Amino acid sequence: MNTLIAILGLLSALLFFYLLRFKASSKQTNRSNRPKWSKYIPYKDEERGSQSDDADFPDK
Repeated sequence: MNTLIAILGLLSALLFFYLLRFKASSKQTNRSNRPKWSKYIPYKDEERGSQSDDADFPDK
């Protein structure tokens, strides 16, 4: 049973790396009805590198 799981894991990893070679066409990426991921994941609204997000460590 462990051998079967290992073989399936290896095959899925090989398939994953094989499929990484293909890129989506411009018809797929430049469509007008793309989902707005920033509505669900607010990564674009945050400022990078602001001091207020950093941890405060006291000097020794």
